Amino acid sequence: MEKEKIMPENLKAGGVVPYLVEPMGFVAGTYTRGMLLELDPTTLKLSKCTDETKFFGVLSENVEVKTTETAMVYVSGMFYKSGVIKEDATDIEKIRINGIPKNIYMR
Repeated sequence: MEKEKIMPENLKAGGVVPYLVEPMGFVAGTYTRGMLLELDPTTLKLSKCTDETKFFGVLSENVEVKTTETAMVYVSGMFYKSGVIKEDATDIEKIRINGIPKNIYMR
């Protein structure tokens, strides 16, 4: 069996922390694998993370949401900072800090 090479362009950064995925609902839009997401606690729907304090998870698949589609979201795991997709206005270090209590780590 060939061992997986861990390279910075990969999304996942290792197997030390378990990768848990959950099906979640989204606000309408187009989302890309590796995108950082935030949760609206009122609607329980996810959208692109624009507020580091609301960081919730990392998208595990590409998805286009029109109305009620769901997608799988990593709610724990270790990811490469260079492999995730973040909004320009957000700070990856603030996201990293807000992810630690959720068992989401960036390296």
